[in-house]
Amino acid sequence: MLAAIRRRRILDLLARHEYVTVGEACTATGASMATTQRDLAHLATAGALTRIRGGATRPATARDEESNLVACLTRAGRAAGIQDLATVETELRQALDACRRLRDHPASAPVSPRR
Repeated sequence: MLAAIRRRRILDLLARHEYVTVGEACTATGASMATTQRDLAHLATAGALTRIRGGATRPATARDEESNLVACLTRAGRAAGIQDLATVETELRQALDACRRLRDHPASAPVSPRR
């Protein structure tokens, strides 16, 4: 089967399910584990899916990233209130990662500051 057809089948699986395992993708495409891993890597590089251990999920939306950013900043604020600086650092790092993903997200538009 052609790579484009295999990859389309993998994306069709993800359209129906929140995540797909490598085994499910192998069964759907009839490809070997190694070929399926390469297909998943290719699709992840293209931003069509997100790799997870043992398979893949749909890519995060800009709204998911915004929610993640708000949650990280909220947790950082709480940790600062009790002077847990290690947690503050961890949460701020995660918030920065979320900001980078939002900046690079294909569907993200400039966000106006909330007042």
